[in-house]
Amino acid sequence: MSGRIGLVAGMLGVGLLLIVARLVHLTVVQGDTLAQRAARQHRHRETVTPQRGAIVDRNGRRLAFSVGAESLYVHPAKLPTDVEDMIPALAQHLSLPAQQVDAILHSSKPFVWLKRGVFPQEASQIKALRVSGLDSKSTQRRVYPYRTLAAPLLGFVNVDAKGLEGVEKAYNHYLLGPVSHTLGERDGRQRAILIRGGGQQPETFRVRLTLDTTLQYVAERELNRAVQHSRAAAGSVIILDPQTFAILALAQVPAFDPNMPGYFPPDTRRNRVISDYYEPGSTLKALLVAAALDTGQVSETDPIFCEHGAYRVGRHTIHDVHPYGELSVDRVLTKSSNIGAAKIGQLLGKERYYDYLRAFGLGQKTGVDLPGEINGNLPSLRAWSRIKLVTVSFGQGVAVTPLQLACAYAALANDGMLMRPYVVSDVVTRTGEVVHANGPTPLRQVIQPETARRIRTLLEHVVEPGGTGRRAHIQGFRVAGKTGTSQKSDPRGGYSETGRIASFIGMVPAEQPRLVILAVIDEPQTATYGGTVAAPVFQAIARQALTYLGVAGSAGEGVDIQWAARPPVSPAPPSAESAFSSEAYDAGGDGSSADRSEVDDFIGLSLRAAMRKASANGLRVVAHGSGYVTGQRVRNKAQTGEAVYELRLEADW
Repeated sequence: MSGRIGLVAGMLGVGLLLIVARLVHLTVVQGDTLAQRAARQHRHRETVTPQRGAIVDRNGRRLAFSVGAESLYVHPAKLPTDVEDMIPALAQHLSLPAQQVDAILHSSKPFVWLKRGVFPQEASQIKALRVSGLDSKSTQRRVYPYRTLAAPLLGFVNVDAKGLEGVEKAYNHYLLGPVSHTLGERDGRQRAILIRGGGQQPETFRVRLTLDTTLQYVAERELNRAVQHSRAAAGSVIILDPQTFAILALAQVPAFDPNMPGYFPPDTRRNRVISDYYEPGSTLKALLVAAALDTGQVSETDPIFCEHGAYRVGRHTIHDVHPYGELSVDRVLTKSSNIGAAKIGQLLGKERYYDYLRAFGLGQKTGVDLPGEINGNLPSLRAWSRIKLVTVSFGQGVAVTPLQLACAYAALANDGMLMRPYVVSDVVTRTGEVVHANGPTPLRQVIQPETARRIRTLLEHVVEPGGTGRRAHIQGFRVAGKTGTSQKSDPRGGYSETGRIASFIGMVPAEQPRLVILAVIDEPQTATYGGTVAAPVFQAIARQALTYLGVAGSAGEGVDIQWAARPPVSPAPPSAESAFSSEAYDAGGDGSSADRSEVDDFIGLSLRAAMRKASANGLRVVAHGSGYVTGQRVRNKAQTGEAVYELRLEADW
C-alpha cells in the first residue's frame, strides 16, 4: 500500500512540476507574444473614412454627395448548413446572379465581401433573413443625382470612396478629408461588444465648381440632338467664360452614369475634351491671320491670289473646295481658303508662326485642374519643311485638344490675353472658410489688344450671309466664329478617306465676348462640313445661354427660348424620354417659368425631408419611389383664379 501511495504521489508531483513549468513558459518565455496575439484577437482598430464632401455647381446645386450605406460581408466557415436554400433570396435582394452569391458563400477564405455600398433599405432586407455568419459595417455611397450630366468632368469613386477620375480624383484630398479611428473589443465569435471612438464623421470640405448646371444641360441636350441627327460617332462641347477662363460647361457624347461606372466602357469614362486630340482644320486659320496681323505681315485688305482652286507646292498640290481668284485677307477667312491661308503662312514664316502657336498654348497642357490632360501635338520647328508650313497654315499636321483650341479663341476674345482655365471655383469648410480658391490667372499677352479686336471683326464676317459659318448667326447679336472640317488620321498612315471631324468655335457678343463655345462632331454621316453640322449646335446653345445669362442683344432684348430658366432636374440623359424631363414638362403647357423659379431645389434631399419642406411651403406633394430625390416638377393645378401648385418628386436609392 505504501508503495502505491508513493507511486501516485510521485506521479502527481511530476504532473505538478510539468504544469508549473508550462505556466512559467507561457507567462515568462511566451508572455509578450501571447499577450500581443490576444490583443489582436479581442481588440480591433478600424479606420473610419469621413463622409466624402459634396461637389456643387456655381449656384450651389449638388452634383455629387455621399449618403450612409452598409457593406455586407460573410465568414463562410460560420454559415449555417442550410445556406443553400437562402441563395435565391440573397441573390434577389442583392440584385446579383445566384452563381456569384453561391461562389462567395462557398469561398475558402475566412472573410469575404458579399456586396459593398448597399443602401440601408437593401441591407435591412438581407438582415431580415437572419443568416448567421453574415454581418455588415457602416460605410457610405456616392450619389450623382443628375446621373450622366457632366459625368466625365465630375468623375467617379471606388468602393472605398476614393476618387478615380475627374474632379473626384483631382480634389480627392479635400473631398475625402482626414480619417479617424475606432478601438473596440470582440467576443469569441468576433462580434463587437465595446467600441470606443467616434463613428463616421460629417463631410469636411465642399468643392464648388465653375460649372453651371443649366448651361451644362443645354450643351448636352443640343450635342445629343446633333450627334443623333448627323449619326455621328461622338461629339463634344465646351462653354468658356473668356473674361476669367472659367469652364461653364463641358459636354461629351457618349457619356456614362457615375452611379454605376462599371457598366460602361472605359472609353466613355475618359474626359476626351482634355485627353484626346484632333486636327483643328480651318479653325486654326484665325490664329494664323491673328499672328500675321500682329506682326504686320498683312492687313485685312491685302490681296491674296488663290490660284483658282489648285496651288502647287513642290510635289504636292493644295486645293480649295471652291475655286477662287484674288481674295482679301478678310475674304480668305470668310471663304476659308486653304490656298489663301497657305500663302499667308509663307508670308509669316515658320519661325514666327511656330512661336505664335506656342504662345496660344498649342503643344502644351492648358493647366486645367483636371487629371489626364495631354499636350496635343505641335511638331518641333526642326520638323517644319516647306510643305509642313503650308499644311499647318490651314490646320493639318498639327493636333489640339478641344480645350486648347477653346482657350486660344478665348485669348482672342480677351483682347489677346491667354489665361489658365479652371473648373473648381473654391473649396470651403463646413463653417464657410475658404481653404482653396481658383481664379483668373493670366499667362501671357499673345497678341496686341488691337489685333484681337481686328480679328474678331474679321470672324464676324464668317458668320454673315455668304460666310461658311452663316448658320451660327443669332438675330440681334454680333457673333464671331470660324468653321472647321478636317480629315481624321488613319492608324495605318495618312488620312482616312471617309472619317471627318466637323467643328465650329465662336464668341458672342463679338464686341465684348461673354461666351466662347466650341462644338466638335466626330464622324458625322449626313454631312461633313463644320458650317453645316457644328455651327447650328453653336447657335442653339448660344441663343439659350444668352437668355439664361440675361445678355441683351443689339435690340435691347434677349432671345426667347422654350425651356424654363430653372435648371433641369431629370435624372435621365437629355436624349432619354422621361416623365420628369424638362422637355416633357414644357410640353404640358400648364405652368410658367415664373411659377417654377419660385420653388426650392429639393434634389439630393431624402424623400421624407423633401416632403416636410414642401408641405411647409404650402405645396401639394405627389411622390414616386423612395430614397433620395432625383427629380422634381411643379404644375399649376388651379381650376379657379387661386393658384394651387403640385410638386411631383421622383426618388431613387
